[in-house]
Amino acid sequence: MLPLLALALAAAASNPTSASDCKAALQIKSPGPSHSLSAGDLIETLNMGSIPDLDVDPMFSVSPDGQSIAVSVARANIASNEFCSGIYVIAPGSSPRLIDSGAGAAFWRFDDYYGMTGFPSGFPKVITPHWSPDGKHLAFLKYVDGRLQLWCWDGSRSKMTATFDDDIVDFRFDGGGLSVIAKVRDDASASDALDQESLSGYHFDERWFPYGRNRPFSRGPAPYSFAAINIVTGEHRLAEPTQALIFSTSGAPSRAHRKAATLAVDADGVSRLALTDGTAQIVCADSRCTDVEGQAWIAGDAVRYVRREGWGRSLTGIYEWQPARKSVRKIMQTSDLLMNCGPLGTDIICAREKSVAPRYLDRIDPESGRSQVIFNPNPEFDSLALGHAERLQWKNDRDLECYGDLVYPPDYRAGQRYPLIVVQYQSRGFLRGGTGDEYPIQLLAQAGYLVLSIQRPPAPLRDQKIDPHERERRQLDGFMERRSILSAIETKVQQLISAGLVDPARIGITGLSDGVSTVQFAALHSRLFKVAAISSCCWEGSQTWLLGPAIQAEYEKRGWPASPADNPALWEGLSWARNANRIPFPVLAQMSDDEYLSGLEALTALRRAGKPVDLYVFPDEHHVKRQPAHRAAIYRRAIDWFNFWLLDKLPVGEGQAAQEADRWQQMRKSWNQREAKPGA
Repeated sequence: MLPLLALALAAAASNPTSASDCKAALQIKSPGPSHSLSAGDLIETLNMGSIPDLDVDPMFSVSPDGQSIAVSVARANIASNEFCSGIYVIAPGSSPRLIDSGAGAAFWRFDDYYGMTGFPSGFPKVITPHWSPDGKHLAFLKYVDGRLQLWCWDGSRSKMTATFDDDIVDFRFDGGGLSVIAKVRDDASASDALDQESLSGYHFDERWFPYGRNRPFSRGPAPYSFAAINIVTGEHRLAEPTQALIFSTSGAPSRAHRKAATLAVDADGVSRLALTDGTAQIVCADSRCTDVEGQAWIAGDAVRYVRREGWGRSLTGIYEWQPARKSVRKIMQTSDLLMNCGPLGTDIICAREKSVAPRYLDRIDPESGRSQVIFNPNPEFDSLALGHAERLQWKNDRDLECYGDLVYPPDYRAGQRYPLIVVQYQSRGFLRGGTGDEYPIQLLAQAGYLVLSIQRPPAPLRDQKIDPHERERRQLDGFMERRSILSAIETKVQQLISAGLVDPARIGITGLSDGVSTVQFAALHSRLFKVAAISSCCWEGSQTWLLGPAIQAEYEKRGWPASPADNPALWEGLSWARNANRIPFPVLAQMSDDEYLSGLEALTALRRAGKPVDLYVFPDEHHVKRQPAHRAAIYRRAIDWFNFWLLDKLPVGEGQAAQEADRWQQMRKSWNQREAKPGA
C-alpha cells in the first residue's frame, strides 16, 4: 500500500554462519547437466547490488588504471535462514578472486520517511568497494558483530580498519592519499532519547506509524558524524566540516579533466544532459539527451550516458555526445536492464540483466556496441530448463504505451489454452518474482502456467506540469490512475484469451504494494480474475488512524479522505470491507509482522462474509520480506494456492502443507455452499 520513496541508510541483519562457511558459500558454481529450476536456484543466487531502480550507489568500482574491477556480492541460504556477503576482484588474465567474505547482510532504512528516521524497508543495501587513488588498496564496508565496519584489502589480505559504536554507512577517499572520510550514523543518541522518553510515556505525534510498531520513530533526517580515517593504520579523528562536504559534491569536476557531465533543466522544464567546467555550461539540445539514467561520464572529448527510450521507455540505450561537434551517436540499444554503467579503460562496463538471466557484468565496445561478459556470478543458470520469455507491447484504453513479458511453461505446446498468473508491477531485467520477489515467475511457468509480468504503465498525468499533489488528487479522482493500470492488464489478458493462449476460467493475479492496490481495485471492477495472492493490504477507512499523523497528512494532500466517513464514493469504489459480499475470488495474504494490521479490516470482513481468505504473518519482516526461509515458504504457498483454486491440486506434504490442504478444502466447500444459496 505504501509508496517506495528515496532511500538513504542501512540497517542490518546478523547471522551466526562461520567465516569458512561463507567463503565456501560465495564460490561461483559451475554449470552442470540440464535440470529443472528449484526455489533454491532463485533465492540462493549470488547477487550483486540491490533491487533494480533502487540501486542509487554503484555495486562495483574500477581501479584507477582501468584494469581491475571490485564488486560486492551476497548469497542467501534457505536452510540456515542466513546470508553471506563478500567482495570479488576481477583482474585481466585471471579468474575472479574472492578477497573477503563474512556472515551477515546490510539492509536499507529510510533516512527521512515523512519526517521519521530509521524506517525499515527490507531492501538490501548496496556495498560499494572503493579503490585507493594509487590502486594498491581496496576499502569497503563489512557487517560484523552488529555493525557496518570499514575494512581494507592490500592486495594480499583484508583486515578491519575502523569500527564505531554506530554504523559507518558510507565513505569517500579524501584527495590522493590513504585517508577516507567516513559517514557515521548516530543511532545510539536517538535510541537513548526514546528510552528516556518512555519513562514518562511517549507523546503521540508525527513520529508514529501505528500499524508498523508500538513505539515512535526518531525524527528525521538522521543525525550523522564524520570521521577522517587512515585505511592502513586505522587512526581516525573527527573530520573537518569542509571534508564532510565530499558527500554533497557528487558530479563535481575532477582533478583529471576539470569537467563534469551533469543535468540541466531547459526553458520547457525538460531535464537535459549538460557539460560544465565549473565556469561555463553547454546544454545538449538533441532530443536524445533527455531521459538520462544514472551518472553520465567523460570519455575524451565526448560525454557518454545511458537513457530510457522506445516503446513505453522499455528500451535502454547508451549514447555518446560530442559537444564540440554538436553530435549524438547511439552506441547500442537493448531491452535488457543496464545499471551502473561507466568507463572501463576506453570501453564501457555495465551491470546487466536479461529476462532469463540474473545480473552480471558486461564489457561493451563503444565503437561496435558488441558486448562481452566479464563476470558472471551465476553460470549455473545456463544449465536450467527455463520457460521462454516474450516481450509484449500494447496500449491501454488511455492510449498509453504498455509493455510486459509473457513467460511460457518449459514444455509449452501450441494450440493449448493455459491458466494464467499476472505478476506485477515491474518487468525490466531478470524476471525473478515480481516487485518484492514473492511470486516466482519461472517456478509458476514450470508448474504449468503462462505468466504475464506487467510493467506498471506511466501515470496518466505524468507529463503535465502541475503541482505533484494536484496531480495525485486528479489521478485519484474517479480512480483515473487505477483504471489506467487495470486497463493495461485487462487489455493484454483479453488479447491472450482471444489468441487462444489463455483459459479465461483460470486466471490469477498477484501483487505487493502498488500491485495490491490494483488487485483490490480489480476485485470490484473486473470479472477476469478467479483467485488472488497478495503481500500487503489494503486501502480502507482504518488507514486514517493506522498510518499515523505524518503519513495521513501527506495522503490527505494527495486527495485521500481525512476519516472513514469522508468521501463515501471513494470508499465504495475501493474498500473490500464495505463490499465484502462483492469480492469474487479467494485471497491469500502473506504479510510482514509490521504491516499485517493494515489488512485486518478488509480480510476480517471477507472472512465474515464467507469468502475464502487465508492470512500468514511473517515475523521480523518489513515491506519487502528479506529472510530466505520466509521467501521459500511464500514461494511454495503461493504456487500451492493457485494450484488448488485453478488446477484443483492439493498441497503435497506433511505439516503445514497437509493443514493447508484440509483448511482450503473446507473453505471451498463452505464457499460453494454459500454461493449455491438463492440470492447469493
